[in-house]
Amino acid sequence: MDLVNILSSLAGNDTVNEISKKFNIDTNKVSSVITSALPTLVGAMQKNASTESGAAALAKALGDHAGNAGSMLSNLKNVDLNDGSKILGKILGSNASSIFDKIGKQTGTTSGQVNNILSSIAPAMLNLIGKMKNNNNTGNDALGALLGSVLGGGASSNAGGGLGGILGGLGKLFGGK
Repeated sequence: MDLVNILSSLAGNDTVNEISKKFNIDTNKVSSVITSALPTLVGAMQKNASTESGAAALAKALGDHAGNAGSMLSNLKNVDLNDGSKILGKILGSNASSIFDKIGKQTGTTSGQVNNILSSIAPAMLNLIGKMKNNNNTGNDALGALLGSVLGGGASSNAGGGLGGILGGLGKLFGGK
């Protein structure tokens, strides 16, 4: 599974429509926030996994969110936003609000809207990456490499390098947004 597959799962029409209705945010903006944020989130997880304690904490979080991502995404009405917010806090740390602000400026949304959208998908994102970890039988010491493969290899914690081509083509995937 790579970034495009994860984005397809997390930014599919049903998910986007549900989040749009729940928070009264235009579907184009919801798609844009997810598409813009996912490389940053995966890159931050990769950075966190670069230490032994970070990798152990991430492996635990991935295991705690194991289950059926499809049902998680189809049941966004009942998603635990507090859990999603905690996930984002652990992934992004003290940088969370500045990252939300930056994504908000890029996508024409507020920091609060970015937080709500990402808190809605965070548990399913961990689930999808956790399944990939389990399918590849990845140990804690190789989580960084696994996340690098999701990003297309060798991405920095900024997660911007090398992704422009992938992300640039995603607009068509998500209905030309």
